[in-house]
Amino acid sequence: MSQLKVNYAGVELKSPIIVASCGLTETVERVKKAEKFGAGAVVVKTKFEEPMMAKSPTPRFNVISRGFGNDSSLSFYTIEQGAEADIDGYCEEIVKMKEQTDIAIIGSVGGVHDETWVEWSKKVEKAGADILELNLSCPHSNLVIGKASEITETIDHVTRLVKKHVSLPVIAKLTPQMNSPLATAKIIEAAGGDGLCAFSRFLGLDLDIETQQPVMHGGYAGHGGAWSLNYALNWISRMYPEITIPISGCGGITNWQDVIKYFLVGANNVQISALIYLRGYEAIATLNKGIRGYMDNHGYANIADFRGNVVPKIKTLEQFHREQVVVARIDEGKCKACGACERSCIYFAVNKGASYGINNKCAGCGLCQYVCPFKAIEMVSKI
Repeated sequence: MSQLKVNYAGVELKSPIIVASCGLTETVERVKKAEKFGAGAVVVKTKFEEPMMAKSPTPRFNVISRGFGNDSSLSFYTIEQGAEADIDGYCEEIVKMKEQTDIAIIGSVGGVHDETWVEWSKKVEKAGADILELNLSCPHSNLVIGKASEITETIDHVTRLVKKHVSLPVIAKLTPQMNSPLATAKIIEAAGGDGLCAFSRFLGLDLDIETQQPVMHGGYAGHGGAWSLNYALNWISRMYPEITIPISGCGGITNWQDVIKYFLVGANNVQISALIYLRGYEAIATLNKGIRGYMDNHGYANIADFRGNVVPKIKTLEQFHREQVVVARIDEGKCKACGACERSCIYFAVNKGASYGINNKCAGCGLCQYVCPFKAIEMVSKI
């Protein structure tokens, strides 16, 4: 029987599914619900030093769908701020979580001054948190909005500072908005960090063109969605061979297949939030079931059995095979002569007729196969 347990920075998790820092994890009642549906851990909603970060605007959530009809993308656009309680109330809630649940509790703080980082980290440790996550990546914090060029240096400094004063594992969470996430990952490890989370949401802006105003609260906001998965997979696949500390993958997860992709590029576990907001806490159980089914079907006893398996197979630019090996072929029985393939072909390789055909100008790009609404096109060997 496959096991979902993973060891994250020395802490055993019953499941690799972690509920990320957000409103879903602010109270013991919500954490108990996450546990009920199979979460292995929660990152408690971050307590920020800046007073304004304790109060969220309303409305604070929006779902943006845009693009090409059935090919639209979805963004979860939010301005949710940090925990409302003061640091003592925040730690009291952690105590309750530890007393009333049996999953790992990850505290999360976001300071401004060195003394606050130290004091609050000690308090979170004393409250019984299993792990401490340093939030230096909130998309609508002053650090990300106004001091992006300083993020890597700040992560290095704060990680070293906090590690000197606490004994529990310390995780640094990365923003995707930095010059080199790989270089920063190495810096976190050198600074003594016990792991990292890649990534928080991007900082974005959306507009109402009739009022000519920013939507919702009137400013910048965090945004994520299924589209952000590939960015995270890219960087985690680069980090995995270069560092030894565990990586928590975050961003773009909509189903269990996405979770498997994170494991295949080297992630130790994953963090989710938007999926639960949009589909409920039940989504956690669905992910666990899908992961276990995949493992059973492939004969894996543990996630470690296939973690990072794809990384050695990723080809370099020099290794790409650049000779054309396929061409398109249209199934005349399925073709409805709708013209979608002709409109998208920049090579003039589609011949018109009662049904369409492919001529010798086909470059084998593969786009026509995707745009055909009747699945009448396949790519076949050129030989």
